Amino acid sequence: MIQLSPRLAAVARHVPAGRPFADIGTDHAYLPVHLVQSGRVPRAVAGDLLPGPLQAARATVAAAGLADRIDVRLGSGLTVLAPGEAPCVAVCGMGGPLIARILAEGPLAGVERLVLQPMGGEAQLRRWLADNGWRLVAEEVVEDGGRLYPVLVAEPGRMGLTRMEEEVGPLLLRQGGPLVVRYVDEKLELARRALAGASRSDQPAAQERAAQLSELVELLARALRICAGDR
Repeated sequence: MIQLSPRLAAVARHVPAGRPFADIGTDHAYLPVHLVQSGRVPRAVAGDLLPGPLQAARATVAAAGLADRIDVRLGSGLTVLAPGEAPCVAVCGMGGPLIARILAEGPLAGVERLVLQPMGGEAQLRRWLADNGWRLVAEEVVEDGGRLYPVLVAEPGRMGLTRMEEEVGPLLLRQGGPLVVRYVDEKLELARRALAGASRSDQPAAQERAAQLSELVELLARALRICAGDR
């Protein structure tokens, strides 16, 4: 059986058992192959936009002897799916804005759960979910190879977000814990570095950016105290 990295294993934990599954941007198709091999899902669709990754995905599926249960498809985003074909869809390893664009282009008809693993830009992704009829039902931070990765799980529903919740995650703020503290601390350090860079310029655009970053630094510092238990 294919063994997943900690990052993909975290995604797999949030895939409902016994339902068809789709992995968009599947790359080598490790996630759908593992889920079918383990018996968690009966069948899956593995989609990718690029022929190279798709060829790698087909090779992985063939080596596992699962060509009759995992359909590997070339196409853009969710367009590889028929409406209602996969109640659970995962989109992993891309920037948050790109994931949001893939979701916006749809179609999302019949999708009951999204399992998303953004590589940065989580605030934009959370805002898109809130603005488009999705609510977060789970969030976690996983460590893999010394790096931290957020996993967002959403289902249809209403959700309001504060600016802090957009940046950090409403459920992560409540959970706290060492990994969440590290996650917020890393975001705070990046914001501080960006602020230092913007503050060195006297150009109006840079000064406006510096003001925005100063607000973000203050917000993340408050979030860090909350996640560390200083409420």
